Amino acid sequence: MTTYAVIAYQSEQRWTLHAVGVPGAIARAALLDDAESALRELLSRLTAEDADTIAIDLAPMPGPWGFD
Repeated sequence: MTTYAVIAYQSEQRWTLHAVGVPGAIARAALLDDAESALRELLSRLTAEDADTIAIDLAPMPGPWGFD
């Protein structure tokens, strides 16, 4: 199984998901609730195929805009 670290950040009512260390591996979602479809799009770009399983682990991030 391949593991990717993905950073999600928000600007202008839109979330951007970026796979760390993979140039061009970016997907966007209007709401974080749409993150699953955006992650599937991102993974299809990374692997050139649809993902059967997605595991999401939201790790705390330091700073004023991180997760609590």
